[in-house]
Amino acid sequence: MEQVGSSEFVQRAEYGRPLNAMNSCLTHNRVLSKDHKPYPYFSEVGLTPKKMIFCCFDPRVIPEQFLGLKDEDDAILVRTASGTPARNIIDIAAIDRLAGLTELIVIKHTDCGATYITENDVRNHIIEHNPDLAGKLDNFTLQTTKDIVERTKLDVELIKSSPLIRKELRDTVSGLLYDIKTGKLTKIV
Repeated sequence: MEQVGSSEFVQRAEYGRPLNAMNSCLTHNRVLSKDHKPYPYFSEVGLTPKKMIFCCFDPRVIPEQFLGLKDEDDAILVRTASGTPARNIIDIAAIDRLAGLTELIVIKHTDCGATYITENDVRNHIIEHNPDLAGKLDNFTLQTTKDIVERTKLDVELIKSSPLIRKELRDTVSGLLYDIKTGKLTKIV
C-alpha cells in the first residue's frame, strides 16, 4: 500500500485523486479555518502598520524569522520577485494614505534567482508562449542585474525619486542585504 502524508490522505479521501494547488489550498483551509480566530475589521481598529518592507518571495528568505517580526510589529511585508518595489509604487502611496507609513525598507538577498536571468531570457520566454507578442516587447524591462548590491541601490533610488510618494516617506527608505548563508543583514543604503 502506498504511503501518503496526512494532507495528501485528506485530499485523496475527499476527491479520490491528488489535487491541483488551488484545490489543495481549499482543502487545507477547510480544516484550518475551524480553529480561526477572527481579526478585527480596519473600521474597528484602524489600519495600523507603519513600516512597509519589500522582500523577495524566495522560500529560503523568511523575513518574519530573520527580522523577528510578530503580528504586533506593525509591518506590511510585500513579497515580490527579487524584492523590488518597482511594480508597487502606487501601492506605497495608497497604503501611506490609509496608514500614514513612517518607513520603507527594501531587503535583497544573496543568491537571488533574479541574478540568474536576463531580460532577454524573460522576453524570449514570453514570446515562446505568446508568439503574437513578437516585436511588441522592445520596451519591456525588468532591470535585471547580476549585482544584487547594485540592484538594492537602484531600488532605493527608484523610491527616493518617485514623485508619487511623499518626500518625508521617500527620505526614510533604506536598503539591506540578507545573507542566506550567515543569516546576517547588512545595510547597503
